[in-house]
Amino acid sequence: MSFSVASYNVLANAYIQRAWYRRTPALVLNPAWRVPALVQYISLLNADLLCLQEVEPLTFVALRSYLGERGYGAEYARKLAGRPEGLAVFYRRASFDWINTRVIPYNDGAGVTADSGYVAQLVLLRHEEKTLGVINTHLTWDPPTTVREAQRGLRQVQQCLAEYENHNAEAHGWLISGDFNVTPESEIVGLALRAGMQYPHQNLADVYTCNIGGRARLIDYFFYSAGLTAQASVVRRIVDQTILPSAQEPSDHVPIMARFDWRD
Repeated sequence: MSFSVASYNVLANAYIQRAWYRRTPALVLNPAWRVPALVQYISLLNADLLCLQEVEPLTFVALRSYLGERGYGAEYARKLAGRPEGLAVFYRRASFDWINTRVIPYNDGAGVTADSGYVAQLVLLRHEEKTLGVINTHLTWDPPTTVREAQRGLRQVQQCLAEYENHNAEAHGWLISGDFNVTPESEIVGLALRAGMQYPHQNLADVYTCNIGGRARLIDYFFYSAGLTAQASVVRRIVDQTILPSAQEPSDHVPIMARFDWRD
């Protein structure tokens, strides 16, 4: 039996500044409106597995309550260093049994500066008679002028892929999902591909998940291992001028979705 997966950066309320979203109605940015809207929006994705980023504790509680009544289990990983949000994985209990969860702090300070507090969330789930490994993450955005040696996102993905390789034998197939904060031509995506992974939307044109700064681009991904096959789902079309967040889209990202199955 195949299973559907969605990855979605929900936009933490703590990071919203009115100046960044001048075209968005003020009501849409109000947490009193946005959190219930996110809960409804995410539930309507109807995915068997949800990998979420920038989830604040109160948002997680609201999602866990609503989705829990609809048959989902939940795992949460708060970022460190006083950061106000974290990662969440929700799985449909009719499709998956939980096995284990680990939180992986990124050692991204390179011994020169303090670590960022960003983490990866590794969850093992049983699907049918096979084990699925899921790494949910949110990489740091490095400005384009950042020299390679100082790029935290690059160090983070290197550690993330090392965890995948070290624990590869624990699962029959793996997904690494999340907001990678880079476009497909980046070295970060290249490292995932060289590790033997693919992503479902790789050869599709005009697939974008955000337009921060007025430029539509793809920065959210599912990377999947050779034990899985994938079929990309349609991503809501956005362009440079699309207003995000909006009454229809409560985050500054749109979710990316795909359907996966076991290769054997």
